[in-house]
Amino acid sequence: MTETAKQNLSILIITLLLAGSLFLFFNYIKPGIKDKKDLELNIKEEQRKIELLQEYKAKADSLVQKYNEMGEDVNKINLALPSKAETAQVLATLNAISGKNKISFDSLSFQEGKSKDLPYLEIKTSFTTTYDNFKKWLDDIEKDIRITDIRKVDLQFIFPSSSTSGSKSTATSSLKINVVLRYYYLE
Repeated sequence: MTETAKQNLSILIITLLLAGSLFLFFNYIKPGIKDKKDLELNIKEEQRKIELLQEYKAKADSLVQKYNEMGEDVNKINLALPSKAETAQVLATLNAISGKNKISFDSLSFQEGKSKDLPYLEIKTSFTTTYDNFKKWLDDIEKDIRITDIRKVDLQFIFPSSSTSGSKSTATSSLKINVVLRYYYLE
């Protein structure tokens, strides 16, 4: 083989190797580099999502912990605004408050209604008592944990009856009272 043939063969081999290298680069390596960059971007995006989810989890855990710490307060809120009318409980509470204040109901009626998307149990009652007992009764109704509105109060003065026994004279005065109460609850 002559020197020129060897040079031409070397140039041909170098050209083929260069062409093969370019073929490999454009068909396999360059797409691999692009895929690697896309994967790196996806990994970064997923890491950001993971960090965000971890922040949400930490906030949720914090809220759960605060809710658990507020257990007694949550129970009070549930008592103040229960999920249903609980008519029996309301009547038992009214009966206990009335008994404590020496009040006996002459009439008692109740019905359910809805005001501004908040349901309520409305109780209408009438009784006869003294002013002091009525005042104590209102204080106890106000102190009750259940959310209550006193919607209407009608007072009628009952004139005292006098009785004389010997040298003592006593006069008793009382009030005929009609009251409308609303106890609210959630649906």
